[in-house]
Amino acid sequence: MPVGNIPTHKELPVTFSGAVCFGFYLVTLGQTLRWQLFTDEGWKLRRHRNNLILIATLLIFAFTTIYIALGLYKGMNNVYDAVYGHKMPGFIDWISTIGQCTTAQTVALLADTVLIYRCWIVSAKSKRILIFPIVMWIGGVVCTVIQAYWQAVQTGHFGTGHWEPVNMTVGPGIVLTPFWATTLALNTYTTGFLVRRILTAVKNFKTVESPVQPLQLLLRIFAESGVLYFSTTIAHLAVWFTPSNLGIRILSEINIPTIGIAFNIILIRVAENRAREARAENARRNGVSIMRFAENNTPPSKGLIVISQETTISSYNSEVGSYITTRLPSEPRSPA
Repeated sequence: MPVGNIPTHKELPVTFSGAVCFGFYLVTLGQTLRWQLFTDEGWKLRRHRNNLILIATLLIFAFTTIYIALGLYKGMNNVYDAVYGHKMPGFIDWISTIGQCTTAQTVALLADTVLIYRCWIVSAKSKRILIFPIVMWIGGVVCTVIQAYWQAVQTGHFGTGHWEPVNMTVGPGIVLTPFWATTLALNTYTTGFLVRRILTAVKNFKTVESPVQPLQLLLRIFAESGVLYFSTTIAHLAVWFTPSNLGIRILSEINIPTIGIAFNIILIRVAENRAREARAENARRNGVSIMRFAENNTPPSKGLIVISQETTISSYNSEVGSYITTRLPSEPRSPA
């Protein structure tokens, strides 16, 4: 993203910060691909998987890798220039300038697309729910195109070569400011909608005295990932309104991998919960029914036998790719 140059010795913390966050991202990527591609038990390929989520995961990985690589490419050139007094042979400035901005915004748009998809599924495919997030998403796409075009005009490789002010004196610019604003608005809306739906489901399950742990877990997952994403993105946006080029560079480097980390954490935690629920269900099915004799003065043969029975309601939650199992206890019954 366009930002003023920093002293060469400060390239190290920028590169280090980006590398550390990218390393954490790769760890979460390996975990989420394991749960998406292989069965819960063992390493057999999963027959049924959510291809949309898988494609989004791989695209986010590709664009995040390009983003980090371009940042390293630019940093290496700055160091080379400081040592030898000229740019690296074959270095093309506009590739790193345009490429980093475009890939960063593309990663955010991909993550937003999955959030919109989840809202669509949870809302029983209601189109009315999608109006606001889709408008925000289209606004982000428009900002991305304008940003790339104006940066190309600045470098003189396209158009007339006339300089256009992408950056303002203070702030990320007249294009990046609305882009990150629309992204934050979209995430606030979609995350809030998902959390509200989960809270409603928890309340409904409590009225029938049904276990709500799976839904509470989903709520905690979305809350944790939302805090991680929002805190980094808001800090990234706020630092643009400061004169610290070093702060802007560091937060720009860590913001994009953090989006991928938050995206993967949701998939990992939900998949782990799905596997845990499946193991518990198998153990329950293989168990023995519990028989309890009522305490009274009559002989056991005439006592009340209460057989613990459960009615299992299992529904596939496609927006997060997991089964949510609810067990409703049945009424005690006496033997004939």
